[in-house]
Amino acid sequence: MRLFFMSPKEYAGHVVTNLVEIRRLGESKKTENLNFRRYVTAHHHPVDRLQVLAEEIQQQVDCTVCANCCRYSIVTVNPSEIENIALYLRMEPEEVTRQYTAPDPDARTTRVLRSTKDGCIFLDGNLCAIYEARPKTCRDFPYVAHGKRSLGGRVSSWCRWASLCPIIYNALESYKRLIGYRSPIQTPEDVANGSVQ
Repeated sequence: MRLFFMSPKEYAGHVVTNLVEIRRLGESKKTENLNFRRYVTAHHHPVDRLQVLAEEIQQQVDCTVCANCCRYSIVTVNPSEIENIALYLRMEPEEVTRQYTAPDPDARTTRVLRSTKDGCIFLDGNLCAIYEARPKTCRDFPYVAHGKRSLGGRVSSWCRWASLCPIIYNALESYKRLIGYRSPIQTPEDVANGSVQ
């Protein structure tokens, strides 16, 4: 079964990577993305196509230029992830738990990585200080691996991350073009890009 009439690269088109532009465009399309989320959910569009697009876009984006996922995510860590971090840092797991994690405010029995005003406690500039031992949540972001159903349950997070993550923003916009989605709400960008109905 062929998923595309054009190649994923053609659907991906021009990839926007400027973070200020991503923020501006993502914020301007919040209502449209909410409507799109509802549309995708109601029409049961397959996530495979979005995943292929996102993988193509991910190859064109240097995540170390952005690091917004590290600035805005709350990362839950389990005991084995704490042990991996401890091993990597040559510390005891109890010390890593004490210094680098906090109780999850939504689930007191779990832990989350601490954050500073700049994001994750392990964020050093735009790089992860524990990259080789980073938790699964971090390794899997932005959850676009082809063949996995991770995005299927995360339609709402597409919209939340659209103004923060170049991969998500571009994949979302490309997917809209692919499935022929037309927003009932036209933004100034839609008019400028000639995508008004």
